[in-house]
Amino acid sequence: MTTHTPSRACYQRGCSTDACKQANYRYMARLRLDHARGQRRRTDSTQPRIHIERLLAAGWLKTQIARAAGLNHHTIIDVLAGQPTVANRIALAILSIPIGQPPADTRDTDATGTIRRLRALVALGWPIAQLAPRLGMYETACGNIARGELRQVRTATAEAVATLYRDLSRTAGPSNRTRILTAKKGWPPPAAWDDDLIDDPNAHPEWTGYCGTDRGWWTHRWQNLPMCPRCEHAHQEWLDERAGLHPQARNQEMFRARAAASQREAELAIDARELLRYGVGIEQAAARLGVSKNHLQQVMLRHPAEPDQAAAA
Repeated sequence: MTTHTPSRACYQRGCSTDACKQANYRYMARLRLDHARGQRRRTDSTQPRIHIERLLAAGWLKTQIARAAGLNHHTIIDVLAGQPTVANRIALAILSIPIGQPPADTRDTDATGTIRRLRALVALGWPIAQLAPRLGMYETACGNIARGELRQVRTATAEAVATLYRDLSRTAGPSNRTRILTAKKGWPPPAAWDDDLIDDPNAHPEWTGYCGTDRGWWTHRWQNLPMCPRCEHAHQEWLDERAGLHPQARNQEMFRARAAASQREAELAIDARELLRYGVGIEQAAARLGVSKNHLQQVMLRHPAEPDQAAAA
């Protein structure tokens, strides 16, 4: 059994009881008295909005501003969206927050690793619509993170995404359409990330084992992988260095570079299998050959052992 609490809000929702009518009457009487005294309960939102924008520029998050002001998160969003007026208490609460560094908040953490993990799972064919329910999130919120719209996320969210990533990062998702769309965006799959570096904002995805070099550019092309910015830049530098060559000489060097990229992977797979036959683990083999473990595993899948090699193994 619910208890009815008389209030003006209840009256505004359509309640016609005498108690709610009386609550509305008292509110309006106080409001008219305030107006007669020249007191207004609402004020222009320009200064609070400017103050919020300055806090955001200083590195604050909207959620941090809301917590510091003791307000609902949506109140801050409404003010930023151009709401013309706000209640005096809201304006005072916002303006009372000093401009400076945001507070240390263990509830929030850098979103870099979370963004990369979500994108990697989507690149495997897991749509956001299927990932969000597994994370206990709304699809819109999950999509905002994957698109990189947030600089920080709740620590609990980051941990949930990391756990899901460990569970699904070796399993192809059900949507080929999602894989195709993600490839156009250039979102790297799990194989491009080292687990020890995925949370490092300064780390880069390693698509080919040679990303950041001209060989990496050719490997992208040869394996039909989305082109990463580092390889695009490296190839352009390669072209600029040979801009003065005769077109025929430059083409010959280009053919040699392409051939070297295609042959190197096959040789890498052979060397890896040779080490594995001598009892060297996959991680140690990758370290000896100067590539990541993920890349070495992908190379061995792309270049299966020849029949005579398989028999020797």
